[in-house]
Amino acid sequence: MLLAAAAVLGLCTPALAAPAKSARCWKVYVEHSSIYWQGSKAAEPDAKAPVWQPAWLPEGWTLEYGAARDGVWPETNWVYRCGEETLSMSLCAPSDFGFCQWMDFEDGKTAKKELKIQGYPADFWQMNQRAALAWEDARGNLFVLLHSGSLTQAEIEKVANSVAELRAPLPDYRLGWTPAQDGEIYRDTTMPGYVSDSGGPPDIRFLYAGQPLSAPERMPETVTVRGVPARLWLGDPKETGIIVTSPVSGRTAEIPTEKTWSTLMWTDPETDICFRIQGNKLTKETMLRMAESVETGRAASWPAQPAANPASASSVPASGSGGSNASRRSWAADGWKAVIVQADGTVENVPNCSELFPGQELPAV
Repeated sequence: MLLAAAAVLGLCTPALAAPAKSARCWKVYVEHSSIYWQGSKAAEPDAKAPVWQPAWLPEGWTLEYGAARDGVWPETNWVYRCGEETLSMSLCAPSDFGFCQWMDFEDGKTAKKELKIQGYPADFWQMNQRAALAWEDARGNLFVLLHSGSLTQAEIEKVANSVAELRAPLPDYRLGWTPAQDGEIYRDTTMPGYVSDSGGPPDIRFLYAGQPLSAPERMPETVTVRGVPARLWLGDPKETGIIVTSPVSGRTAEIPTEKTWSTLMWTDPETDICFRIQGNKLTKETMLRMAESVETGRAASWPAQPAANPASASSVPASGSGGSNASRRSWAADGWKAVIVQADGTVENVPNCSELFPGQELPAV
């Protein structure tokens, strides 16, 4: 699954036990308080991930992010939130991928119910504040809804029954200006209903979607972007993000957090496309200048998807190191690997957090 620190799904590598049920392309069984899914059909190396998305969400739920992965494990993933509650929808095209979801079943009770979703047999589990709903369609696509919170079974079923395929690409929008003088802004996700760019330093994220996007929980300032009402949350310049150090070069980098991100959001009244720009500790003037610079370009392509360019984190000189531009390096991480890109373009691989600190993960940001 394409999930990082805020992951809901987790990859599971133990040997498969005898499955309790066989599906056309996917097997599912429960073991050690977790639900396991295992694909049985290898995908082609150039397989494309189909994009489906819920068309209905309960009031107050907004889109946190979307992601897609093509290739031997084709998958799309959407994550929504409402306050501290989360809801994710993943679609796994036929492959030999395997993953699990921990449910904390009590005393071996699986609490499974058999349902029908869009005419297909479905399995529903619910235990305390966790719920999982999964079904496979006629093409072998596995749909998995995972929820942590207070939604009822009826609400989760309504979300599932509203899921529909997206094909039309969104218009191509770009930031015409950014303060990233020593770094570039890359397009890292292009899929129907969702496009995102990131880069820096300073760390910048620009994304837009066909559904309402999640916003910071603190009170915003009301501003305008090209005459359209917008909301602005400024990051605290006195706060410090998460500091990580490269064991290769000794350089350190600051990963932005909820307290350091400046966020600007608005919705185009003509297209209902929601825009969100984030910058690490950027000023009001800078955020508004970036928003005013948004321009249209060529139509976003689909199903062809460009290579992902990971989000960067601001370079912070290590103690005692020089601060000249010649020695400046930018960090990048995409949830699978981490690299340092030096000023001359040299790419230097660095270990993941799990390699440096076994059993630990970076805090969710």
